[in-house]
Amino acid sequence: MGAEKRKWNTRVDDYLNRKAAERGHVIAMARMGSTALERGDLDEAEAWFRKAAAGGDRVSMGNLAHLLRERGAPEQAERWYREAATAGDSHAMAQLGNLCARRGDFDDAEDWWRQAACEGRAEAMAELGRLLHRRGELEEAEHWAGQAAEAGNVEGMITFGALLCDTGRTREAEPWWRKAGEEADPAMLCKLGHRAQQRDDLARAESCYQAAAAAGAPEAAVRLGLVLHRRGELDAAERWYLKAAKRGDAAAMTNLGVLANDRNDPGEATAWYRRAAELGSVPAYTNLGRLAADRGDFPEAEHWFRAAADTGDQAGQRYLEELHRNRQRF
Repeated sequence: MGAEKRKWNTRVDDYLNRKAAERGHVIAMARMGSTALERGDLDEAEAWFRKAAAGGDRVSMGNLAHLLRERGAPEQAERWYREAATAGDSHAMAQLGNLCARRGDFDDAEDWWRQAACEGRAEAMAELGRLLHRRGELEEAEHWAGQAAEAGNVEGMITFGALLCDTGRTREAEPWWRKAGEEADPAMLCKLGHRAQQRDDLARAESCYQAAAAAGAPEAAVRLGLVLHRRGELDAAERWYLKAAKRGDAAAMTNLGVLANDRNDPGEATAWYRRAAELGSVPAYTNLGRLAADRGDFPEAEHWFRAAADTGDQAGQRYLEELHRNRQRF
């Protein structure tokens, strides 16, 4: 009986709310938009949010902007985010900053992120910290990233960790990496790190991979090793490669071979390459072939180059052709 009464009351409330919305009541329009959005009726949700936004409801402006962005209309979304932000909506300020940054207008993005950060939006603090870090304004970057991290924002934790590491305070960074690893999905952290690495932002990439490694992501160890290797921190890179190699990662074994070869230890290099080759690492095939060629063992070199070439590897094919040309000369 109680459940039936609640359903009846809900239907009455919905009816009265619709009637109020149809008479132009702004809050009722906003509620109608939210209700339509909850049941997946995007057209009706957009129609009601537009009416409420036109009536001056800044929350509806922001909801309309978000809906339009999701529906693939970024220019319209930006217009309504701007309306909501101008009306004082801090969430809209942060989102507007993001849209400006995506189209490369970082001055405008910074202005909106600053306004949102001053209103207490942790996501804006994190983005502002990232921007300032990239510009080399480390003191202010640390201030904003630190505030975002303290507020529980994962992006803030990652940036704060990168800043601490950049300024020689790796031990202080480690608790933030662990916390980020507890709060975020490890796969997402690895993806963020990969994107940063593609932009050549090695400090951020390291911070993301450190957090992912703290969360137990197996691929994070080898990726972290690659970042450190590229930066010239070979001892640290080797430690992470070893962790990944112990879990059977062929790429880590191959890279351990590269480190050994670079320090003129072909015996250790060969041992690591062979372990990686047993797991199907094509770079290990070609590296074994090059080591064999260097010591004049051309049949073994041909074996490994052919193994690589048979997988479709262009480097293996090129080495194999070069080996044949050189042997024909003699």
